[in-house]
Amino acid sequence: MTQQTTSAEEVRDLVLFQVDDMICGLDTSLVQEINKQTEITVVHRAPDYVRGVMNLRGEIATIIDLRKKFRLESLDINKEMKVVVLRLGSENIGLLVDSVTDVVMADNRDIAPPPSNVSGIPGIFFEGIYTMKEDLVAVLNVDELLRTGE
Repeated sequence: MTQQTTSAEEVRDLVLFQVDDMICGLDTSLVQEINKQTEITVVHRAPDYVRGVMNLRGEIATIIDLRKKFRLESLDINKEMKVVVLRLGSENIGLLVDSVTDVVMADNRDIAPPPSNVSGIPGIFFEGIYTMKEDLVAVLNVDELLRTGE
């Protein structure tokens, strides 16, 4: 008789956030902080999905508007919006999201490969779909998301 246990490799914490009507998730090990400051300075001649830059205690973070990256209508910044800050090497990248909703422990066995598109957004931006009791979470593929080519 085998005993079923869940090891650390089989589960991971995901921070959940809203982008339009889609729930997205990102492994918390990638997240440096969630920032409610949304004072963003525009950078001219940047790709359209780069909303600008922000100052994080003396360090600069490039802010990517996930709505624009997903080819959705961009919104004016409001008090619900948050910046999910990732530290990648020596660079800070902020993802502008509509709201941050939760942190959940996800069993990797409940994460399926992504379909070719998720709500009309190319599946390449997602590493998988996590099935929760009442919702589906599109788990972001950070490498593809941050690739500059279109």
